[in-house]
Amino acid sequence: MRCRSRYSAFVGVLALGALVLGAPLPAGAAAADPAVKGVPGDLTISSETTLGVRNEVGKDTVRWFLSTTGGVQVPKGLEGVVMPASGGLVIELPLSAGPVVTWEGNILRAKWSAGGGPRPSRGGDAFAVDTPPAYPLGPGDKLQITVYNVDDMNQTVTVDPAGYITFPVLDKVLVQGLSVNDLQKKFEDQLAQFVKSPQVSIQLIEYGSRFVNVLGQVRMPGRIPLKGTFKVLDAISQAGGFTDSSGDVEIQRRDSAGQLQSKVFSKEELLTGNSEKVNIYVLDQDVINVQMIKSVYVNGEVKSPGPFPYSRDMTLLRAITRAGGFTDWANKGKVDILRENGGKTKVIHVDAGDVERGKIPDVPLLPNDQVVVRERKFF
Repeated sequence: MRCRSRYSAFVGVLALGALVLGAPLPAGAAAADPAVKGVPGDLTISSETTLGVRNEVGKDTVRWFLSTTGGVQVPKGLEGVVMPASGGLVIELPLSAGPVVTWEGNILRAKWSAGGGPRPSRGGDAFAVDTPPAYPLGPGDKLQITVYNVDDMNQTVTVDPAGYITFPVLDKVLVQGLSVNDLQKKFEDQLAQFVKSPQVSIQLIEYGSRFVNVLGQVRMPGRIPLKGTFKVLDAISQAGGFTDSSGDVEIQRRDSAGQLQSKVFSKEELLTGNSEKVNIYVLDQDVINVQMIKSVYVNGEVKSPGPFPYSRDMTLLRAITRAGGFTDWANKGKVDILRENGGKTKVIHVDAGDVERGKIPDVPLLPNDQVVVRERKFF
């Protein structure tokens, strides 16, 4: 049997609740332990025998239930998509991720926009995420649960390794795989046995099961748990902030096809007026690499020779100004820029006097350029 589903087609049947793919699972039927492979956005589950599959469509998510005979090894990065369930496992994806599923006998394939809720919003750019990311809950996630008008039920809880939380009167509640909104509705439904018309607010404090890695020139590099509205500067702040050697910031992220993409922002862009454009939301498994500051070196007949932090608008005259300007012995007509190019040193001769007089344009510098101002000869 072959089944192919595109979830734009489900709009007309959402009210029907569960939708069964193929025949219903017979009582006691169970497929052999399947193999789970893939990366976020592309998942394959295969078995030596025919997979028993059924699915149900909710308001925001779609779930597939597969019967299995034992434990399943889930690849890293797919823990919030493939989860254990009673009698098997469940695959859960947000409808907003545009999931496309094919199922043929003993193989099920699923493709979707990786990351679920935080999909790129402009032209397929993996970094164009305009809304805070939202993920299914998992072990280590920390929640603030408030039941209005019932003060002794207000709790800060952490999801345990099995995907449960403990809560008054409800005892252990399975939350793994649910969205915050789904969990809020589940709490209100279950608390209705004990509280009249309960109103529940659930706030995500942090995703203990979702991380970004902050590396390089920060004071405490390492894994940083995601919070609900986490941006680049938030992650760097949680890693102790920039060091004196911090330069450009590179963000690495996998796109919906699983390909690694990277984007580099200058530290100045992040800390100045352009920060709203470049201080973007970070996603699960992002790598933020704060690079070593780049420099240019100014030597020779300048008043304060030495290295100076590089910026993208750095030019020859600006670098010389940073070095205190020319000395009285400087030969402005003989200024050299030494630039590494393919393992060789390229020498660019510049008449800085002509640049000052506007006869020729100023020369843009590159990281690690060396500027040498020659001495005048009087004999």
